[in-house]
Amino acid sequence: MNDLFFSFIPGNSILHRLDPRTKIIGLMIVSICILQISSFSGMALVTLIFAAFVFACKLPLMHFVRSVRPMIIFFLLIFLMQLFFTEGTPLFSLSLVTVSYEGLILGTILTLRFVFLLIFAALLTATTSPSGITAGIERLLRHFPLRHAGISSHDIAMMMSLSIYFVPMLYDNFKNLRDAQFSRGLDIRKEPLKAILSLSVPLIGMSVRAVDDVAMAMESRCYQSTGRSSMHVLEFGRYDHLFILLYFFVVVLCLIF
Repeated sequence: MNDLFFSFIPGNSILHRLDPRTKIIGLMIVSICILQISSFSGMALVTLIFAAFVFACKLPLMHFVRSVRPMIIFFLLIFLMQLFFTEGTPLFSLSLVTVSYEGLILGTILTLRFVFLLIFAALLTATTSPSGITAGIERLLRHFPLRHAGISSHDIAMMMSLSIYFVPMLYDNFKNLRDAQFSRGLDIRKEPLKAILSLSVPLIGMSVRAVDDVAMAMESRCYQSTGRSSMHVLEFGRYDHLFILLYFFVVVLCLIF
């Protein structure tokens, strides 16, 4: 599953060796900056930052392209909605709608925002194991008074970790089902309703069975959300402190742009 989006790719780069908390904090800071950027110069700065991170983690660029590919239709819809329904200086007119210059700019920037949010999240999951993400989230949430609301930081971290695990697993199951149905002569263009039922019903059944297997495995191991130890000993190193300083520098640059 290493070739799928949102999957962990083992390595020994600087980003792989960073504390999970450093990368989680960095993802939150970068996401906030991306949502605040409203110019192409700011997007160019984000592109340079992402290129530097990809070079540092030594991962193939195609891994992040695969992370964006399943959402291309969603990105296209966002772009077209802004392009056709934003008022401003008209560029050209179609039969029922008018394309404006402001819509073109806004649609491009808004689409780039979602693209960068997705690939930075893929960068986190590619350089951090699911257990490391769980430990990092748990340690970050441990300082919040969640227990007064009947919530444990372990529960939240485990739910997020399982969500990250099930995304590539569902995609892998979908590909296997699609190939199996195509090998049996299924034609989506001639029988679209049958194709949807042939893919969705088995996929739902496989997903339910996978969730049930995980729940039974956790129960058989007497999983409890309190008093748990972790195989990850989290400790900030010199590179973590260096990246924290880099985050403040990125925030300043985003405020400027």
